[in-house]
Amino acid sequence: MPLVHLSDMLKHASHHHYAVGAFGVVSLDFLEGVLQAAEACRSPVVLNLIESHFAYYDFATMMPAVLSAASKVSVPVAVNFDHGSSLERAEAAIRAGCNSVMVDTSALRFSDNLWQTREIVAMAHSYEVTVEGELGYVPGLEGLSAEHHPSDLTYTSALEAAGFVERTGVDCLAVSIGTIHGRMKGIPKLDYARLAKLRDSTLIPLVIHGGSGLSDDQYRKLVANGAAKINFFTALTDAAERSIKEYFSSNRKYGYPQVVAGVRNAVRAETLRCLQICGAGGRAAEVLAQCRPWKATSNSEGF
Repeated sequence: MPLVHLSDMLKHASHHHYAVGAFGVVSLDFLEGVLQAAEACRSPVVLNLIESHFAYYDFATMMPAVLSAASKVSVPVAVNFDHGSSLERAEAAIRAGCNSVMVDTSALRFSDNLWQTREIVAMAHSYEVTVEGELGYVPGLEGLSAEHHPSDLTYTSALEAAGFVERTGVDCLAVSIGTIHGRMKGIPKLDYARLAKLRDSTLIPLVIHGGSGLSDDQYRKLVANGAAKINFFTALTDAAERSIKEYFSSNRKYGYPQVVAGVRNAVRAETLRCLQICGAGGRAAEVLAQCRPWKATSNSEGF
């Protein structure tokens, strides 16, 4: 099954009031676990390749495996270059096969964020690639913990978001309404009213970063108030870590292949849980019928 355009996938989610899960992939066991979960519940899915993680695996080696695995499943898949550092890196990711890009300029002042995002949109749209912008600052790092609600979190303004979307031409927008990257001790304070206002003012699919660690009720409220894509990574790494610890605390008979299989199964179970909470289960056939198949750029030069 070919990849599909992420912009089409997210429009379907937005119009039908569910969210697509986007999952950080750092290894083959994560890749297999995520895709197996999507197949199991017949859900569209996004594979996130996060630039900061390229220090831990070779992107040029991983990307062909991602594209091959995505082409073999029967559910719609998009491959997103996530939290990129520059236009040049985003273009390299596109040439390697990503059909969506997100360059993180959210820490810049509004005018600089707008200008740089507009440049990225012009480049990516020349390849017919989806662009995710970000407005407002979501602090933290994937896989790390915060003791309390961070003081440097900057909420997204609905008025600024409307102007940002109009002037940049982004296809979807990541917004800040109280989540953080990584895990936070205590209960996150999410501004659902702000999210609904952002949905009504921008009229494009909205994205939530820092989706791990929320309650089931919080996920459902995010979807009800306009989230069309929710990013997950820490939830998967936590599941993998638990699997490894449980294996070595109870079973020393086997070796590394069994550890990897356990990680894959743990990632699959956690991904399945997230997809079902977001309401994406059972949506694959609808999405495939309404999304354009993705035709990879012929100018593939690697990363």
